[in-house]
Amino acid sequence: MNLKKVPKEDFVPEQHGPVFNFFYTLKTHFFTITSVNFLFLVFNIPMMLVAFAFVLLFLPYINSVFVPTDFVQFMADSGVVGNQAINDVGTEAAYQIYYLIVVFCVMFLLGTTLIVIGPFQAGFTQIYRNLYRQEGAFVFSDFKEGMKNNWKQSLIASIVSIVVTALCLLATGFYLNLGTSWGTAIGTFFIILFFVFIIIQNMVYTMIVSREISLPKIYKNAVLFFLLKFGPCLGLILMLIVTLIVIPAMLLITTTYFAYALVVFYYIVLIFGVDQFAIAYFTGELIQEYIAPQVDEEEEPVDDFEELTDDPEEEDDGD
Repeated sequence: MNLKKVPKEDFVPEQHGPVFNFFYTLKTHFFTITSVNFLFLVFNIPMMLVAFAFVLLFLPYINSVFVPTDFVQFMADSGVVGNQAINDVGTEAAYQIYYLIVVFCVMFLLGTTLIVIGPFQAGFTQIYRNLYRQEGAFVFSDFKEGMKNNWKQSLIASIVSIVVTALCLLATGFYLNLGTSWGTAIGTFFIILFFVFIIIQNMVYTMIVSREISLPKIYKNAVLFFLLKFGPCLGLILMLIVTLIVIPAMLLITTTYFAYALVVFYYIVLIFGVDQFAIAYFTGELIQEYIAPQVDEEEEPVDDFEELTDDPEEEDDGD
């Protein structure tokens, strides 16, 4: 760690636990995290279009009610837009709700890093890594360093993410549309797999910028982390659903212009950075606990759980 560049406020008293340290860092570097949030959206504008294509393709495939014309009729039949669905006013209201749902889904795919530009995400995760290590964060230099040093692995990881996401959504739609109990069970399995993969993929980006490990072993370790911390990982999934979909939807129930402006502000400057930092911080704690630090160049780095030890005496002997 370069102590000369670490601001004094980055040092947190050791007697505090990780929860306190997380919120302390979030408070201390709130402007940094919101800045990264804005840059995340700007740099991922191309992938936002890809996410739109995914949603418009797979949402109707999973459930035919999300075909736009069917959705308008569904809203009329359910009484959400009243009996006006047959005229221009009701139709416009139904289409407006439909495209709000599409936007929420796009923001979810983007905010969970399922569809992002990998090298850029490595740069952003480098900033989060330095924050949870209490090393100080310099947005542009850290971003450049993370992107430059990890572009290859992060690019492959982003391609893997897009492919796995597409396969999960495709399989979900296929099995749910079979209309059988077995089809529903298998479709539900792929829905669960989809959410599990979200946490795994976020852990992958954090490990890419934290340790020099081959990508297959990074994914293996991410799966082991998920199984090891199953309960907290479920909490992270719930956090993502609530913060990326439920809260914005609840804000828009008022249908006021102020609510629309608040949701736009919420997405542009806040929630992506906070969510991604939370998962990076959680993963960083696991990395420090279960994966040995980098070693000298002449030594072979430890990169997998099978080679780890929790015995301090053994680690001292190795030194």
